[in-house]
Amino acid sequence: MAVKNIAVTDTLETFRTTFNDLALNDFGDIANLSGSISSTNLVDAMNETISIATSTAGFTIEDSSSTQQLIGGGDTLIILGTSNEIEAVVSATDTLTIGLPNVVSVTTSLTAPTLTGGSIQITGNTITATDSTVVSFGSENVTTSGNITAANITGTGTTHTLGTIEISGNTLRSTDSSEIQINDGLQVINPLRAGVTTINPAGTNNIESTSGFTVFGSSVVLSNNQFIAFEGSTDDAFETVLNVTDPTADRTITLPNNSGTVITTGSTDAVVEGMMAPDSIGQNELKSLTTLQILNSSGTVLKTIYGAGA
Repeated sequence: MAVKNIAVTDTLETFRTTFNDLALNDFGDIANLSGSISSTNLVDAMNETISIATSTAGFTIEDSSSTQQLIGGGDTLIILGTSNEIEAVVSATDTLTIGLPNVVSVTTSLTAPTLTGGSIQITGNTITATDSTVVSFGSENVTTSGNITAANITGTGTTHTLGTIEISGNTLRSTDSSEIQINDGLQVINPLRAGVTTINPAGTNNIESTSGFTVFGSSVVLSNNQFIAFEGSTDDAFETVLNVTDPTADRTITLPNNSGTVITTGSTDAVVEGMMAPDSIGQNELKSLTTLQILNSSGTVLKTIYGAGA
């Protein structure tokens, strides 16, 4: 379609013929438009035609924010996948495949009722193994500021540490060399050994009183000048201490098989007549010996009387 120009010097006839030729040959008769076109002018008819063309030869895309973009004939739709987040692959024929890469990165958070990776499943706050095997953290350390609750705690290694308490095989020790404290009662069913001392309430040689105090059935050795203190019936600052002088040989003190009161060098008027056997005091028992002899007329000693002191 050539450009039509009418000069200011042209006649009205020239204007008429030029206009009719423009309307007939360039614009055409509006009555000849397709019945599918409802517009009554050329511009609107062209816009309507484009709308019809794009509706059949193109399409519109829209995102989650309701933003739309028209994709018409000749346009190219480019889908770009973000690294480690999504992959887009175009293949024949007219196929677009959108998927996840082998390594996926989520920059904020990922929420799902259940997450499954391999045989590990996370549902709510529970981690389980879908194949009923043991959930393993490998050789990695596990740190928590909360509590660990379990029916049993086991391991494949020989040494396990909880805080400063180390369990190696059947040996329990403190890793910082401090004293291990047990704040609650401790019941030991089998013998409890400490050095050379064995405590065994169930043994035949031990005596357990009704108050729960256990008398040792074997020897009790106190070293480094230690002693046994008896508080007595009154809990005060006074005790009776059982101690020994440093022995230079093995010594044995035997308590007799009877009831009574032990007499010490500090006892006063403690020996009574019933404690002495008949004829138990002789000259050998007197520290300062004095004798009185009774003689007959020939000077023969008939009787000797022993006494203490002069």
